[in-house]
Amino acid sequence: MPPRGTHDTSPGERPGGSRLHRTKTSDAVVDHVIDLLFSGRLRAGDRIDLTAIADDLGVSRAPVREALVVLERDGLVTIPFHKGAFVSRFDAETLHEAFELYGMLSALGSSRVARGQDSGVLAALGRIVAEAGAAASIEEWEQHARAFRRTVNLAVAGSRLRSLLRTFSGLVPAASRLSLPRSVDGERELLQREYDAMLAGDPHDAASAVIEHLALIGDIAVQTLRERGILEPAPASRAHDHPALRALVALDPPFRGAAGNP
Repeated sequence: MPPRGTHDTSPGERPGGSRLHRTKTSDAVVDHVIDLLFSGRLRAGDRIDLTAIADDLGVSRAPVREALVVLERDGLVTIPFHKGAFVSRFDAETLHEAFELYGMLSALGSSRVARGQDSGVLAALGRIVAEAGAAASIEEWEQHARAFRRTVNLAVAGSRLRSLLRTFSGLVPAASRLSLPRSVDGERELLQREYDAMLAGDPHDAASAVIEHLALIGDIAVQTLRERGILEPAPASRAHDHPALRALVALDPPFRGAAGNP
């Protein structure tokens, strides 16, 4: 899951009118607005009241405006010129697309670790995986999972890739926390599989494990929001088929470390 700061509560559990304490205030506002989406208090097309959000959280309007820029980048908010801010389309495809894109970008880093076989990086990741396996709580496991992804990104991602990964700072982390109680067992297995593939020097399986990991989280987040009545029920005729996995197959040679790849 994407690296992010610690959170006091999960989406859907924050009481109304609570004051939030975070390292960066705009991050807390992002979490709050996504919580409003996840609870159904904001719906697609709704106008977002900056003053009401600022008053609810006990902050100025400045961090609210900063948060709306993040949410606009995430595709959750539309900000027409001089017309305020409105909730964009929010449905299952919105969530699936976010996790597919984040998974494909993360897969680049994991495949590079597998190809590079840097003993220091692999040792650091091995320690994190061992600590994650011994985690006594979901929250502790989440911290180690974030540390694993952060270590991969710092080790092998260039400035452009890191910049792109940082754009996934709103919807994906919030939906990951939402799904975690139901996804953690599958996430443990896929994180271990990713690390094993790195050790074996198999960039394709390392990348595939990341994409499957993020797809799992997205699927469970969508299922949870459907059960809450926030998202429409799945059409009976089809299930989401994860095009990111098909794209990985199409890009098989680069992930296998073909000559000339970075």
